[in-house]
Amino acid sequence: MTERFPLSRRSFLATAGATALISAPALAQTANKPLKIGMVTSLSGPFTALGESMRAGMQMFLAENGGRLAGRAVELIVEDDQAKPDEGVRKFRKLIGQDNVDIVSGVISSAVALAVRDVVTEAKALTFISSGSANDLARKAASPFVFRPTKTNWMLGHTAGLWAYEKLGKTGCMTLGADYAAGRECVGDFVATYQKQGGKIGKQLWAPLGTTDFGPLLTTIAAEKPEFIYSFFAGSDAVRFLRQMREYRLSGKVKLIGGGALFDQEDVVSAVKEAALGGLNTCNQSPTAPSSAAFTKAYQAARNVMPGEMGTAGYVTGQVIKAAVERVEGDLSNKEKVKEALLAKEVETVFGPMPFDPRNNQAILDIYVNEIKEGAGGVPVNQVIHTYKGVRDPGPVA
Repeated sequence: MTERFPLSRRSFLATAGATALISAPALAQTANKPLKIGMVTSLSGPFTALGESMRAGMQMFLAENGGRLAGRAVELIVEDDQAKPDEGVRKFRKLIGQDNVDIVSGVISSAVALAVRDVVTEAKALTFISSGSANDLARKAASPFVFRPTKTNWMLGHTAGLWAYEKLGKTGCMTLGADYAAGRECVGDFVATYQKQGGKIGKQLWAPLGTTDFGPLLTTIAAEKPEFIYSFFAGSDAVRFLRQMREYRLSGKVKLIGGGALFDQEDVVSAVKEAALGGLNTCNQSPTAPSSAAFTKAYQAARNVMPGEMGTAGYVTGQVIKAAVERVEGDLSNKEKVKEALLAKEVETVFGPMPFDPRNNQAILDIYVNEIKEGAGGVPVNQVIHTYKGVRDPGPVA
């Protein structure tokens, strides 16, 4: 699947929430070449809803800017990686080698993010990873051409470990996670931090990506009777898991804390509704964070739903790309100058002020502890109850 379109605010608002292409008149001839931005995201597979939200966030940002950045008309080319590393590699190669994009961006899956690292590095392609949060991209696999305006898995697992030990209990913890790169890292980092504080971990359970029946695992949980569970699922897996927790009458009996994806506002909470109430998560995004107030209002008006992490990540990626392009006056030919410009000062984003770590081009971020509470009209909403300020991944020294 390939999508090409220039954007206007009117065209975005007319089609927000739909999967059809946004069409607009051909770009007017200008003295400057159009700025081509490639986005690879998951528009099929287990992360379909997340991918659609990420695309919508980027579309919204470009539409608000009249489809131009630093005076250059923007052409956005969207590709589907199906949440598969080999497909992600193929689509990145197409964007770089065939479409000759100026910038590549996107990615939801940590496994895809790791897989495309060598492709973009060998091509010296300016890359902005919107969500793929594999720790190694801030560590041994850091690349001078990859900026990541989002969290690492460690940043979420670590802060959840601190919060759980202090607020939920020092014993009686089980873990349950999706058995792929992000799940393994988030759960592993949670366990390491929780145990380092002195916490005791019980059984650790894993489920394959795309699990439809969590019954056997939920039966084990019911028998073990843990005080709380640290869990990592995303997309449709998170929706099924929370619904089945409710069906097995475990919702409300066992406290759940997880990564932001488990209780994503747009793509999970809006689907499971009351089944999410009382859940906790650590995330670099919250629709109720002060930095997100204006964006949350605009996004809700456009798509009739509060934004989750992926819609916000697409928008924030646009904000960071804009800062990069404007700071070099639209000339991306010298990658070192682009890097210096982004490292020189923080970027104001919907996630909050975002400086980049010069060791690895990794964003340094506030991490929010969200609790799902009833909002206006009884709608479940991620509400910030604590903020860990300026969380920095350990980076190359980890």
